[in-house]
Amino acid sequence: MLLPHLSTAHWNFSLTVALIAAGALFSFLGARVTSIFVPGVRVKQIFAVLILIVTGYKIYTLIF
Repeated sequence: MLLPHLSTAHWNFSLTVALIAAGALFSFLGARVTSIFVPGVRVKQIFAVLILIVTGYKIYTLIF
């Protein structure tokens, strides 16, 4: 957990603002482009594959 280190963290305010602004802008643009060019069924299929990959990875790291 990173919460115990929060009080000693050094924040670069301009970098933080720039990353938040870029994340907000590109998440909006990505959602817009996806909704226009990728069918909803394909998005669901990609999400299902992603969930399977992450689940497989977590099971692998749990066992080994």
